[in-house]
Amino acid sequence: MTTEIKTLSTEEIYRNKWMALREDRILRADGSQGIYSVIEKPDFVVILPIEDDALFVVEQFRYPLGERTIELPQGSWEHSLTATPEQVAAGELREETGLVAGKMIRVGYQKLAQGYSQQGYHIYLATELTHHAPSLDPEEYGLTARKIKTDDFMQLILDGNVTDATSVTAFLLAKARGLIA
Repeated sequence: MTTEIKTLSTEEIYRNKWMALREDRILRADGSQGIYSVIEKPDFVVILPIEDDALFVVEQFRYPLGERTIELPQGSWEHSLTATPEQVAAGELREETGLVAGKMIRVGYQKLAQGYSQQGYHIYLATELTHHAPSLDPEEYGLTARKIKTDDFMQLILDGNVTDATSVTAFLLAKARGLIA
């Protein structure tokens, strides 16, 4: 296999505790040079908490959009490099919704935006749920959780009211695998 693009140099432009931005000088196979910007972020998890014919969703204000959005619970643990994706999923589920899953089923793994990042996400179906109080991080101020019928969630997707690509992909993949009705 030949390399279509060769990296000539790399420069980190910006870094904070959640992400880094680097700029690579590149050489394409046709001899032309260019710049490629890459966002580096850790993988994250998205969880489909299912109870009967409903799932739990979260609603929160998303600053870049300037509005509240409906999504599946999701997140990452920037502070832990040793936690497994399943442990992160269980922790994020408890943190955002107060739910504890008696059973976690791996649904799959997807890439978020492979045109500018290697970041991906692990998808889990959470069942046998018990209810506790949520424990939100400061960045999650105002986040609320609620239960919604799976058919209603599908309709929200079709109506363009759930626009988070991660939530849509996770839901449709679990549905395609027959894990939710």
